[in-house]
Amino acid sequence: MRAMRHRPTREGGFALLSAIIFLVVILILGGSLIVQSTQELHRASRARRETAAFNLAEAGIDYAAWRLYNNHLEPLPVTWTRSDLGLGSFSVTASVYNASTDTVTLASTGTYEGWTSEVKVVGRFLSNNGNVQNPVFGHALFSDADLIVSGSFNVTGDSFANGNVLLKGGATVDGDVGAFGTITTQGSPTVTGQTLPGQPRITMPTIDIAYYRSIATTVYDSDHNFNGDVTLDGVVFVDGDVSVNANFSGKGVIVATGRITVNGNCTLANGDSEFALVTSKSVRVNGTCQIDGWIYAHNVDVPGAFGGNGNATVTGGVAADVINCNGNLTIHYDEATVELPGATGAPSQLDAVSWRRVR
Repeated sequence: MRAMRHRPTREGGFALLSAIIFLVVILILGGSLIVQSTQELHRASRARRETAAFNLAEAGIDYAAWRLYNNHLEPLPVTWTRSDLGLGSFSVTASVYNASTDTVTLASTGTYEGWTSEVKVVGRFLSNNGNVQNPVFGHALFSDADLIVSGSFNVTGDSFANGNVLLKGGATVDGDVGAFGTITTQGSPTVTGQTLPGQPRITMPTIDIAYYRSIATTVYDSDHNFNGDVTLDGVVFVDGDVSVNANFSGKGVIVATGRITVNGNCTLANGDSEFALVTSKSVRVNGTCQIDGWIYAHNVDVPGAFGGNGNATVTGGVAADVINCNGNLTIHYDEATVELPGATGAPSQLDAVSWRRVR
């Protein structure tokens, strides 16, 4: 008997052809995905190198500012190079800007794995003039951003904002109101002095943490609470958060690297006493309180803030990057004579006037 043979059917041939076509399509798609993935990897690698080079160029600017901050009298031009940064490096040159005595140009180039980025900054030194306080502290209320003076505000003294000012509701300002930007009103606010929009910007002085710690008469290396009767003598430095509800005698400044929370009255024992609260984070007021001193909150990276939901009466002044009070705020200006930022003895601050990425 003959063995039976199976002839290929038309359906079998079609299935084989379909399988081959499907395999070809899969190979094409796979190849396309490989090419696309390779391109994405190249783009990601380029973006990583470009970002790293830019960050190194920015680091060069910061490094030059730090060098000049600590040695303002260093002869210019001068170039600093750092090549001990792993796979990257930067080179930054500081030179005199247009023969000026207090303005410099910082040109920094960052290099990372063959990629380069350049940044150029023009900066101006803010000199410390003897015992004269920074112009910021000539105002009862000062904001480094837009400022809303609402109906719950009652200010005796001048106010200023390095942004726009909105006078709202029944707010009262017994003094001038100045702004780098515009000044607008809503409702029936009262201003006894002048409204002065379009004024020159006033730079807030840097809080030099290292300087304050070096001159501190008392140092706390962690959070600290000031309660009851507290005697001040110079700078009290707190490396952490501060809670305060005290009666102060003597003269001094409480400088905190963390947040300051006012939980009650901060009063003075006698007419010869004076104090200030200084932080690079925020000052928050809780409840109803009397504060017989100055409040300063400033940070060049993350804005320092003053605010709260309580009812605060301040005899002194408030200066902060951002002011946002939901309660009632009454301020009576009183000139400060304690060691506020920018006073004599601290190194001269370098303030950036312009910033430009060259490439």
